[in-house]
Order: sequence, then structure tokens, then C-alpha cells
Amino acid sequence: MTAEDPPEQDSATQRFRRQVAGVQAAVLGSYAQIFFGRSQAVGVLLLLATAVEPRLAVAGLAAVTLALTTAHLLDLAPELIRSGLYGYNALLVGLGGAAFVEATPLSLGLFVLAVTTSVLLTATLHSALGVQLQLPSLTLPFLGVFYIVTGAIPLLDLPVRPFDSQGDLLGIALPNVIGQYLKTLGAIFFLPRLDAGVLVFAALLLYSRIATLLSILAFGLVSLFTVELFVLRDPLLYVVLGYNCILIAIALGGVWFVPSFSSFLLALFGSLMGGIFTLGAVGRLAYAGVPLLVLPFNLTVLLVLHAMRQRARDGKPKAVDFLPGSPEENLNYFRTRVARFGGRYFIRFSAPFLGQWTCTQGVAGPTSHRGPWRHALDFEVEDDEGQRFSGRGGELRDYFCYRLPVVATADGVVATVVDSIPDNPVGEMNLQENWGNLVLLYHAPGLYSLVSHLSPGTISVREGQPVRRGDKLGLCGSSGRSPAPHLHFQLQATARIGAPTLSLELHDLIFGEDGTERMDTVAVPARGTRVRNVQPEPMLLQRLRFEYGSKLCFEHEGKLEELVADIDLYGRYLLVSQSFRATLYYDLSERGFIIWDVIGDRRSVLHLIQPALSRLPFDRSLELTWIDHLPTRAFLPSPIRPLADLAAPFLPSQGTAIRYRIEQNAEGLCVHGDSERRRVGRAPAVRTEARLSTRGLECVRVSIRGRVQSAVRVFGESNTMRA
Repeated sequence: MTAEDPPEQDSATQRFRRQVAGVQAAVLGSYAQIFFGRSQAVGVLLLLATAVEPRLAVAGLAAVTLALTTAHLLDLAPELIRSGLYGYNALLVGLGGAAFVEATPLSLGLFVLAVTTSVLLTATLHSALGVQLQLPSLTLPFLGVFYIVTGAIPLLDLPVRPFDSQGDLLGIALPNVIGQYLKTLGAIFFLPRLDAGVLVFAALLLYSRIATLLSILAFGLVSLFTVELFVLRDPLLYVVLGYNCILIAIALGGVWFVPSFSSFLLALFGSLMGGIFTLGAVGRLAYAGVPLLVLPFNLTVLLVLHAMRQRARDGKPKAVDFLPGSPEENLNYFRTRVARFGGRYFIRFSAPFLGQWTCTQGVAGPTSHRGPWRHALDFEVEDDEGQRFSGRGGELRDYFCYRLPVVATADGVVATVVDSIPDNPVGEMNLQENWGNLVLLYHAPGLYSLVSHLSPGTISVREGQPVRRGDKLGLCGSSGRSPAPHLHFQLQATARIGAPTLSLELHDLIFGEDGTERMDTVAVPARGTRVRNVQPEPMLLQRLRFEYGSKLCFEHEGKLEELVADIDLYGRYLLVSQSFRATLYYDLSERGFIIWDVIGDRRSVLHLIQPALSRLPFDRSLELTWIDHLPTRAFLPSPIRPLADLAAPFLPSQGTAIRYRIEQNAEGLCVHGDSERRRVGRAPAVRTEARLSTRGLECVRVSIRGRVQSAVRVFGESNTMRA
């Protein structure tokens, strides 16, 4: 080996480690997916739960290994393989096979075929249900394959094993209801035993405290109906009924719906539906020699999900319309998303003008913003003395806003244009053509924006033309019901001129008050407030532009961590840690830098970058302040977090509000953040700092109740950030 070999050896070693990490993630993810999770620690505990019966543990691991190998040979999507999607149904096939059938050469061959088929069926159902109906495949592949296998077993004369609870390594006595609950958890893995149930419970508790609470409530509901109201003669049916209701409650209460009081009610209602289905179907399926297994769970969850997606309004409970995580992650992400970006619409609306304007009539204003048209805003331009016109204001041209540009508030398509109505003399109104000249933009189904009272002959777009945010639509005028030049803006649900208004909100709006400026990420301007959009500063953009594939190296707690700039299949910008399983999702535009979320190992420096640089508007004013909201859970002491998780669905919270500001010095820019003080005179609980230079992000520092963590960028040829 020559002196030039080590770099190649290091590269090969890194590739090997990544491959091993990928296999490990896929295997453990297959176990964690049973509880809709992706944590490797949860996967380890569930693997250990199957190990109380070595025969099942070997069968489960073999099935997962075979499934992952098959998926790789078929060249299926690597990220789905790594997530465990193609492994968890195969895992259930392997566990079920070992639980019901004795091992013989013929039975082994049959289950090799079954596991391979489960991969094909998973790929098919994941695509068909996901693309056509936006529904998960759940464990339908397992059921489809396992029902075929159980139908073939008598014909092949394979020796069958009884499904029982023989053996228990713990040997302790527990109250009956607790013991039954733990055995029910174990039965999810075909092990209705106390020792397996304890490990499954530990995995469930580690995965989610909210999911654990849902499982307890669902099992309590099952116990109430089966013990207090009627008695089940078959104890095994009690177990089957229990684990189906537990899985239904977790899926509906916290995975596909944001945890809340209403989602808990839906979860318990779904559990009752699943219970009735179980009791009604078990006899008919038993007559046909088909085990019930998790069929009630699959049918109930798919039925409820599809039915709830037909609602006219996605309200209570709120569906998870983002990449699902644990119930805690879903709740934190949704709440902070509403606080950070607004909760009404997915479209983000800017103000419909350039420069600073004043809101002269707000929502439910005293003149024309009444009744069905109350959700609207009027704007004019004022000078430093608060005057809206020069001289006497007797002519249209005296008004500062007259013939200033009016722009699109968001991307859309021009639906309607009116451009032939003359401007009114000052003090007069055209009540016959109330809206005057206008441009109506289509943004999304049931969502249009309208700007009206434009000056005739100035509209520069045509119907059917696509426009981008900030594109010029026309010039401000005084046509229609307009006694003086001004701009009217509203949102509406249809393309009809004069349609009732929708509740509105503007985003990233900068307010000028007493010589200072602050940015509100979500705002409805009140009468008399001066507002403007972000006016881009290219210098800031260059300092946070990460070139695809570039590397950033940070020293954090005495260790080096490498981050790689990437883009996923959905076109989202990522920073991916090469040292830990962690990913930061962000957005970058000429208007600002926004971190959407960080997922993964909390040891990663990405969890410091998130609070230190959660949002940075690229505005020309360096005196600007703004507030962002981050999940409160991240700033709580570790012992308190489980209790906070249990209470979170029932308590209103918008996260921790942090006020940011920019400071410029000889070394570059420093973004400071302080959480809002709950008591006067006390230091902020959270303080952050991020330093930016011409080379990019140089360091971050986060203090939580006096405990300081920092990370410093290490620059070098292999880890530079290029603009």
C-alpha cells in the first residue's frame, strides 16, 4: 500500500459504513414500521420482543432479510427500502408462519415464496392506493399473502402449530387487566405472552407517549365492553379484538390525524367500529378456516381515512397533510406550522403592491367592508405627516398611490380582467360597476384573489395568463365604488365578480412603527398600519446559498460532523448529516431562508442550526426584527418531556416564540434570537446566535436556561460552501 492509498481506503470504508448503516436502518425500520415509526431504537426493542421465542425471532429476521434482498434485486426505490416499507409485511409473514406452521422443507419453501410475494404486493398496493386514493397500504400485503398461504396449508398437508401463550420468562403476577393488556401487545407479534408484551410496551412508550395513551384508552374500551357488558368465551378473541382496536386507535388518533381531543374521539369511535367488525366477522371467517388477524384494523382505518377525506373542510380532527411522523412530531409540526406560516391556506400571500402603503380600511371596516364582503383590505400611500395627497387633493394625480404598480400576491392564473371603466373624479363613485377595473387570479381550487379599482387601460395581463408572485398586474386607480384613489384586495372562493369574501391573511409582512420595522409572518393589517413586503437584499442570499453536493464541516462538542447539501425527490432542499441520522429541510428564495423541520438524532449540529437560524428574511433593512415559533418540547428538560407529550393534545400551544434581530459588525452579520420573557426582569430561557460571513454560515450558539451548546464551522478544501 502506497502513501496515496489511504484516501481511497477511507472512501471505501465510508461507503461500506454507509451500506451497513443502510441495511441496519432497513432491518430495524421494518420492525418499527409495525407501530408506524422509523426509530431504530424502537426496532431493537421489537426485535428483542420476538427473541423471547427464538424460533419466531429467526423466522422474522430471515423474512426481513429475504424481503430486503428481493427489493434490492427488483431495484425498488432505495429510500422506501431503507424506511422498512418492504420489510414489515414480510416480517409479519415470517412471524405468522413460524407461529402457525411447523418447520419442514416444504413449509420453508412455501414461506420463502410468500415473503417474496409480499414484496411485490407491497409495491403494488403502495403505488395503487397511494397514487389513486392517497391511502396507506398498511398490512394488506401481509393479509393477502397469509390468507393464500393458510388456504394452501391443508392441501399441502403441512403440520400446524396451535397459536397459544406457552412460556413466560418473567414469571410474575400482575392484575388481570394489566396482564391482558401486555399479552395483547405481544400478540401483535404472534406472542401473546407477558414477557414479549413488556418489551413491546417499552418500544411503544419509546416511540410515542401519545400512542401509548391511545393504546391504553382503546384497550380500556375493549375491556369495558367485553367484561362489563358481555363475556367472550374465547380468550384468544379477546386478544385479537384488543390488538386490532389498539392499532386502530394509534393510527387514527395520532398518525394520520393531528393529536387532539377530537382525534382521540375519532380514535375511540374507530376502535368501536373495529370491535363490531371483529365480532361480526370472526365467526364467518372461522367457518371458512381463515384467521381474523389484523383485518379489522386495515378495513376500519382505510374506511375512516377515505371517508374523512371527503369532508368539505379539513377541520376537527385535522388530517396529517405532511409526511407523517410520531404523534408528538405530527402535533409539534402542525402547531408550529400554523404559528409560523398561517393555518388557513397552503398559498402564501404577499401584499399586492411595491413599497410601503397604509391600510385605510381593514376587515369589517366602517364603510364598504361589511356583511359577506367584510374580509377585505383597502390600501393607500401616506407621506411622513400622514397625508395621502398633495395640495388640496382635488385631482386624482394629487394622490400618492394613484397609478402606482399593483402586483400579484401569489403565483396563479388570470381568471378575469375588467379594464374599461373610467376613473371617477375625486369625491364621486360609480355604484353601477362597483368593483371597477379589476384582476381576478386563480390560485387553487376554491381560492381566488381580487385586486380592484385599477386605472383604465393600465392592466398588463390577459385572461388565462399564468403569473408569478410580484408580477405587475396594472396600476392603482379610482374606478368603481371609489371616491378617491385606493387599492382594494380580497380573497374569494369562486370566480364570480362580487362573490362573498373569504377570511384572509398576508404573510411575511413588514410593519413600520415609530421608526422601527418588524416582520410578521402571518398578519391581517389593521386600519392605520403601514406595511410593505420584503425588499430582497442579494448579499444575504449569497451567504446562505448551499450548492448541491457541497459539504459543510462543523466542530461540535469536540467532534467533527459533516453536512451535505442535497435535494430530495420532492424538490426539497436538505442538509444531511453524514455522522448522525439527521436531516434538515429548508427553503431558499430571494425573499428569505426558512428551516421547515429537522428530523433525526438530537446529537446532530442540525438541531442547533434550527433554532439559531430558523428564519432569516433577506430584507434591505438590517434594523428589522421578527418572531418565529419553534416546538416547545425541544427546550424542555428531558424528565418533563414525557408528561408534556401526554398533555400536549389537550392544551393550546403555538410553541416557543423567539424574537430575532440582525447585528452587523466587522466580521460580518450576527443573527440574535431571544425567547419572549414570561416575567419582567428575567433573562430569556432560550438565546440563540448565528454568525454569517462572506464564506457563509460560520458558527451557531444556543443557550437553554443557561446551558450553552455551540458549533463552529471548519473550513477546508473538502468542505467549503460555494455560492
